[in-house]
Amino acid sequence: TAPAPAAASAAAPAKAAAPAPAPAPAPAAASSSSSGKLEGATKVVMPQLGESIAEGTIVKWLKKPGDAVKKDENILVISTDKVEAEIPAPTTGTLVSIAVPEGTTVAVGTILGYVGAAGAAVVAAPAAPVVAAPAAVPAAPPAAAPAPAAVAPVAVATPAAAGGDGRFVSPLVRKIAADNAISDGELSALPGTGNNGRVTKKDLLDYVAAKKAGKVAAPVAAAPVAAAPVAAAPVAATPVAAAPATSAASPKPTAAPSVVIPPGERELVKPASAMRKVIMQNMVNSKRTSAHVHTFFDVDYSAIDKVRAKHKARFEAEEGVKLSYTVFLTAAIATVLKRHPYINAEVRGADVVFKKDVHVGMAVAIDLPEPGLMVPVIKNADQMNLRGLAHAITDLAGRVRTRRIKPDELSGSTFTLTNPGNYGAIIGTPVINQPNVAILGVGRIQKEVVVREVDGMDTIAIRPMGVISLGFDHRIIDGATADAFMADVKKTLETWDAAP
Repeated sequence: TAPAPAAASAAAPAKAAAPAPAPAPAPAAASSSSSGKLEGATKVVMPQLGESIAEGTIVKWLKKPGDAVKKDENILVISTDKVEAEIPAPTTGTLVSIAVPEGTTVAVGTILGYVGAAGAAVVAAPAAPVVAAPAAVPAAPPAAAPAPAAVAPVAVATPAAAGGDGRFVSPLVRKIAADNAISDGELSALPGTGNNGRVTKKDLLDYVAAKKAGKVAAPVAAAPVAAAPVAAAPVAATPVAAAPATSAASPKPTAAPSVVIPPGERELVKPASAMRKVIMQNMVNSKRTSAHVHTFFDVDYSAIDKVRAKHKARFEAEEGVKLSYTVFLTAAIATVLKRHPYINAEVRGADVVFKKDVHVGMAVAIDLPEPGLMVPVIKNADQMNLRGLAHAITDLAGRVRTRRIKPDELSGSTFTLTNPGNYGAIIGTPVINQPNVAILGVGRIQKEVVVREVDGMDTIAIRPMGVISLGFDHRIIDGATADAFMADVKKTLETWDAAP
């Protein structure tokens, strides 16, 4: 089961300790002569990605000193407690110096490196002051371990951050591959002209064009599965076409991240990423803050299936986005929340704060550059029709996957939706996404044999069924209140007849 949404960025970010004066460990302080050589170079600085963002961590340099760069070409990846983003080169030239190494946390405005004129020589840069990372809060094993199941709607299915051969794969290349049905195996086998053999946008577009022209032989499709046998169980557990994972806003499960233990070693110690540290803190904070209780209801999706069968093709042709189950679930939740104020609320000290606005957060699993979770927020979801929700879900989740989401779009939720059924889970028991007081988990949807009463007679029927779960804060929500909300959601879904 998946407690993931509480870990995502919509929760209050952990505050870093005061900046420490100690220099970053890798670069040595520059001599006066080297400093002089950097005077004409353009600085690459740590950007402020939101009003509440004060620092960031260097996740990966995509270029090395001496590499030629073009203006707006991505040269490094940074991570904050709210978002991960690729940072472009400020100008065209040569990356002459890296001042902050990978894994280092520095304040906003810190010089990360320098871009000099084309062909300029590499120069040592002054070391940047690092920010002391907050002490990691040990995560409770039951809460933190099963994160993969907390997958929510996403725009495209994407492979892991590195290809099967370990090369870094950019979000843009990932998206192009997904849009053109390029498998992980194809991507891993494709020769790259980028740094360290990385596959560039041009490499992939050339390959796609050649493939469409029939100049490339189709690769063996089984390669990704063989590379990660541990992922076979979740994939096999979702054989039903009717599951939420079939929509374009919900990806097929990706292979579990691989960890290689060095030969002769019994374990591998790896520092947690900036995002994972936030997940650790938010998980434990939520379990300590809220009195978690869960309730479960089964749902017959026959009414939703009828609407989708009648309008799906036309809708997708007109709108260019999928009419997924997630769209209907979000619409039902947003409508029902208006009738159940204790579910759309917040605990603030000794007060209960009821929210007028309905802002639905949706948990999105990411793998860039490491597995993690974010919760983009659909603001004023109750004021949107199915068309508006379909576009919002696809847009927000897609930009999370490609690191184009804005920090302000990751905060302000009043309720959260997560989709453990994406991996074939029957039921999920997610952790509440603070400061929300409830979170709804969606189990897999599959055809089941059920008993229905028709004209006073019991009849055996086959229906698309699924389980929804509600994790709620028992401090302010009683069982009867939670069950009344869930019964309302169930009825809304089972009696749906409105066309999109």
